[in-house]
Amino acid sequence: MADWKGSGKPALMGGLVEMSRRKRNEEMDECPVCSAKVRASKLAGHMRNVHGDTSHSADAGRSVAPHKGRRSERRKAALARRRQNRAMAAAACIMVVLAIALAISQLRNDAGSAGPAPLQGPPPQSETTVTIATSGLSTSAKFYGYNSYGVNMRYFAVLGAGGEVHVALDACDVCYAEKKGYRQVGDVMKCNNCGKEFAIGSIGTENMAGGCWPSYVPVALSGGDALMQLSDLDAKSYMFR
Repeated sequence: MADWKGSGKPALMGGLVEMSRRKRNEEMDECPVCSAKVRASKLAGHMRNVHGDTSHSADAGRSVAPHKGRRSERRKAALARRRQNRAMAAAACIMVVLAIALAISQLRNDAGSAGPAPLQGPPPQSETTVTIATSGLSTSAKFYGYNSYGVNMRYFAVLGAGGEVHVALDACDVCYAEKKGYRQVGDVMKCNNCGKEFAIGSIGTENMAGGCWPSYVPVALSGGDALMQLSDLDAKSYMFR
């Protein structure tokens, strides 16, 4: 009896090893429903027990191909949808960029499209001063011309909301080389070159902050008149050369 046990033990162990090797080498298949990895011999039972599909029998291997085909079609459809979504997103981005570029271009065109405002008749001028009657001014800017030794200069005068007089050259401290001047838009004067706007109530003072500004010229008020020295105008004739 002892000899039988001793001789049967290696054979039993060998059989177990062989079964384990066969299981490891058995081809694994993929469930067409949940994509789980299942041994080919167990696929029918997996489909029946897990998914309630009794159509898989011993020839279940032949039915895997249709599932794989449908899965491939679904993957292709999903890939096509992703590509379409990417294309639509790219097109939307391009349209946004084009819209921004168009808006910027429109703003630039609007800033530079206006030409010089028409001039009023020349105000009284002596050998040293120009005199503007404030009674002829209003909240609508009036533009005047002055010839400084052959250089045609421009300036404007306008009343503020409180009736105060505001006078400045029709030239920007920064943009004057473009010779585009200003135009009135409501209660602001707008640079025809850069598009910056300046409240009428603030015009007529020196440029303390730097940058764009309706160029300052000193004005004295006397007896209902605004007086400017010709020498002050001549000093800024370079802006109109």
